Amino acid sequence: MADEAYHIGSSIASESYLNGTKLIEVAKRSGADALHPGYGFLSENADFADQVIDAGINFIGPRPENIRAIGDKIAAKVFIQEHANTIPLIPGYNGQDQSVETLEKEAKRIEFPILLKASAGGGGKGMRAVYETSKLREEIEAAQGESLRAFGSDKLLIEKYFESIRHVEIQIFGDKYGNVYHINERDCSVQRRHQKVVEETPSPALDTELRASMTTAAVELGRKLGYVGAGTAEFILDEKTKKFYFLELNTRLQVEHPITEAISGLDLVELQLLVAQGANLKDLGILENIKFQGHAIEVRLCAEDPENDFSPRTGIIHKWSPADASKFIPGVRFDTGVEDGSEISIFYDSMVAKVIVHAPTREEAVRRMSAVLARTVIVGVTTNQKFLISIMNNPRFQSGTFDTNFIVQEKERLFPAPQISHVQNSLVAALLFDWSIRRSQQVHLKNIQTGWRNIKWRNKRINFIINRGHEVQIQYDYLGDPNNDKRHLFKANVIPKEETKQAEDVPELPISIVLFENDLGKEVAGPRGIQGCRGLLRCTIDGAQQHFYVAEDVQDVDDKCIFVHDFVRGHQVELLKVDRLKSKAAAVEDDRVTPYTSSMPCRILKVLVPTGSEVKKNTPLLSIESMKTEVKILSRHDGIVTMRVEENQLVDARILMCTVDDIKK
Repeated sequence: MADEAYHIGSSIASESYLNGTKLIEVAKRSGADALHPGYGFLSENADFADQVIDAGINFIGPRPENIRAIGDKIAAKVFIQEHANTIPLIPGYNGQDQSVETLEKEAKRIEFPILLKASAGGGGKGMRAVYETSKLREEIEAAQGESLRAFGSDKLLIEKYFESIRHVEIQIFGDKYGNVYHINERDCSVQRRHQKVVEETPSPALDTELRASMTTAAVELGRKLGYVGAGTAEFILDEKTKKFYFLELNTRLQVEHPITEAISGLDLVELQLLVAQGANLKDLGILENIKFQGHAIEVRLCAEDPENDFSPRTGIIHKWSPADASKFIPGVRFDTGVEDGSEISIFYDSMVAKVIVHAPTREEAVRRMSAVLARTVIVGVTTNQKFLISIMNNPRFQSGTFDTNFIVQEKERLFPAPQISHVQNSLVAALLFDWSIRRSQQVHLKNIQTGWRNIKWRNKRINFIINRGHEVQIQYDYLGDPNNDKRHLFKANVIPKEETKQAEDVPELPISIVLFENDLGKEVAGPRGIQGCRGLLRCTIDGAQQHFYVAEDVQDVDDKCIFVHDFVRGHQVELLKVDRLKSKAAAVEDDRVTPYTSSMPCRILKVLVPTGSEVKKNTPLLSIESMKTEVKILSRHDGIVTMRVEENQLVDARILMCTVDDIKK
């Protein structure tokens, strides 16, 4: 466990984690005799490895010449063609001429669909699938820009894009004496935007013979290289023909390495340290006859919105509680650095935590992961938790018969049409939470219930927007605390907004509710503005006792979002409280500017349309970046553009970036 921390610069990667000189200076200041480069940034940068070694510090990773030969995707293909030509390669272009014209020419030669890939990096950054000529130049420029920002190099390679394949990788380990071993495979076929979402080992697609062929190819490549340390040889696999093709060799420890540790009983970081100290893996003997046990799965819990094309999300984590899951379910591991109050910012990746389970069989591992995810509480930031649970409960995933198109092919099951019944209990919890907060804030006539009238006029109302989508109305009546036992009784009904009529009550309130006394805290001023209330809420809904963790995010007096974790369904629901006093004119103005208002802090990469331009609906206006992900802002209708931001500008959340006004006739 680290017990010292040093400031290395601002959150912008180029000024901190990509600044090798600063990192080496800190290593010297701290008296460190070795430097571990981690998962990304400079971990596969041969020049940085050279600088570390020249500074008299041990680099915990492959030799710089290993990284140069194989860490760059283009160099890797050249090396294999010259030194290990028995390993099959994907048809493509990996030449030094990187002009857009040459890349366009080569892409057309290979035939569509093609895949553009950043030569210097990984993790899906700088990667684009292109299906037609008209989009090619735009995607090449976007891939080059993303690659340059993430890895400091805009060099691309082009590969034939296989639309139905599995992604299988082999963990290898080498030492300074020429010994190279494999530690079996990992299946990483469940992906979004070419980034891994779920990883597992062993792969459901490999039999003994195919596993032997793939591991032999990986070890052969390691030996030809004289590879030292941890590496991962990645392949694509055509499950029908049992043919596999080399993708790349990652010259670092992979994010998903814990599942290999789970089934092998090894500590891969410890092995890295031993190899860096000069240990002989053959003499150690621990990689000679590994007894692999059971099945392991890892999922990446990310701050993103799967129902909005996996767009990244920022915010404050009001509650993070993985402990319950790992305490009561065996074989569970969480790798994370967050806690209550942690901020998810625009800088770095959207991953919040890795969740790993290990069980005797794949079937049990899938069930265990589903249970662990459902018992994990993360409130305050939109995440892919619900989506991950849907994957674990998906019949196709459970059968093991899927490929890299799994998410697209299973879209209807993974993203079912929203139903009010699925979030009704969370809506009731939000109502009770809001009622409790308003009751606690009463200054005068505290013994009079909120909303009390001498003669009942109509049902009380509160409207919520569910997960930034549909609006619903809850009509309710408070029946008091008839037994003076601090149990507050309510009746309620949840109605879609479109089915409500102005000032009219629904004929009945069928939901019976009992609210117990709860400690939800108070709204207080803090360094980030108003800190909302939060806490565990207990109630009964139609006779069934329920528990929810609820927290509010206060942006303004009449701008509050309530996050509800439903312990039954196992995920968070985000409910935006609608301001009932907002005028129709203000609502129309919101509709005009909201699509062009930054939902989170971001960087303006490119202004695609200058002020005064006339655009059609769905014309790209801006290219923005948040959490290393590029997103385009499109025009919602025809009109004249007024741009309010500049390229390379850092923009906070809730900033109007541009407007598109109707054309005056």
